[in-house]
Amino acid sequence: MQSLNCRPFSSVKLGRPQRGARITVRASVAAQSAPTRTFHTLPDGKKLELLVQKAAAGSGNRPPLLFVHGSYHAAWCWQENFMPYFAARGYDTYAVSLRAQGGSDPAPAGVTVAGTLDVHAADLASLVPAVVAASSSGSSSARAPVMLGHSFGGLIVQKYVLGLASQQQQQPASPPLSGAAFLCSVPQSGNKQMVTRFLFKDPILSLKLTWGFVARSFATSLTACRELFFSADIPVDKLERYQKLLAAASPTRLIDLKDMNAQVPLPPPPATAPPAFVMGGVEDKVVDTVAVEELARYYGTQPVLLPAVAHDCMLDTRWELAAQELEKWLASL
Repeated sequence: MQSLNCRPFSSVKLGRPQRGARITVRASVAAQSAPTRTFHTLPDGKKLELLVQKAAAGSGNRPPLLFVHGSYHAAWCWQENFMPYFAARGYDTYAVSLRAQGGSDPAPAGVTVAGTLDVHAADLASLVPAVVAASSSGSSSARAPVMLGHSFGGLIVQKYVLGLASQQQQQPASPPLSGAAFLCSVPQSGNKQMVTRFLFKDPILSLKLTWGFVARSFATSLTACRELFFSADIPVDKLERYQKLLAAASPTRLIDLKDMNAQVPLPPPPATAPPAFVMGGVEDKVVDTVAVEELARYYGTQPVLLPAVAHDCMLDTRWELAAQELEKWLASL
């Protein structure tokens, strides 16, 4: 990957953010601004891919949005629908490919796991000030971003929020946020209880899902891809395109599961935790409604459960319903 040294990001016109995969943005909603692909350099020198779509007519006092993907995804999954949707409504939008995912620098040879919860949360802590600087355009009244996590990305955001209470040289280890949104997110207890529930409820489907993640069967089987991430009525052409992007996005496993299982359940959120939004899909076969309700209780809020919405709520057939519910909450911040 080309190394550029502009600050806070280096940017180029959006091209091919995933190795072997192409991003396609719906022209009907994306025409208002030109997306760019940028790179954020971490303290250890590694670069994270960042997709940026600025507000169509200025962001006013709205906070920037920083989208965090889950396993087997990358920044591209937000650009298809959510980034143009919210940019058209006055939000500066940013989507990161986490360490060793998507178009970010690959993992070193022999390394099979991108990082721990702590590593990924620290990477986001490095990125947030750069997002604020990029959105402020020199303004002294720039707002802290809203961080939005999907699936295992939501668990990473939960770990980030816990860092708001950590003191390091009199400064928070995690820069502040205006809000934290969790979309079909793994709860603070991890995924073991969900796996057990799925096993008792539908053993055959549970085995299919487990095989889908362990063996990456979604990358070669359209049926497996649909069962894991999408509703039954997703158009075949979209399913085929998303499958190619998913297959190319994550050559390295996102999270160290042994470390995660040692950390969960996470401790209660700190008093400094920002307002939280928790949303899930009734048809989600990866994160069930019980888990969504559990996470909502953890943050002391009411869950939003969307009918006929599957795990990839930002790409699924009824993605706009998810975006509208999120928009309502953002307006309250």
